[in-house]
Amino acid sequence: MKPLIDLDHLNQYVFGDSALLDEILTIFGDQAAHWLERLDPVLEDEEWRGAAHTLKGASRGIGSWAVADLCEEAEGLIGGVPEKTAKRRILLADLRLKVEAATAEARRLRAGLS
Repeated sequence: MKPLIDLDHLNQYVFGDSALLDEILTIFGDQAAHWLERLDPVLEDEEWRGAAHTLKGASRGIGSWAVADLCEEAEGLIGGVPEKTAKRRILLADLRLKVEAATAEARRLRAGLS
């Protein structure tokens, strides 16, 4: 099972700087909540893809691979995909759970820095 947040990946950027790690994890939590709110299954394709893409980038930045993978899948739910809105709803439910787990892990890691 992949970690919720890949600290080996993240440490390539923070080089052991706990203040920077705290800041990055805080930003991720804020950004994840914001972009997850923006993902509405009935959005126009460009808005849907943009929100999914931005959340994917934030997730990859901290090594939250499970969230990033779902966001990549969400990016493909545009155009003439049969039952697109229903598929978006199903994916979004799973994405919410993964984001919740990743942000909880970010809070746990931040608490351990104090």
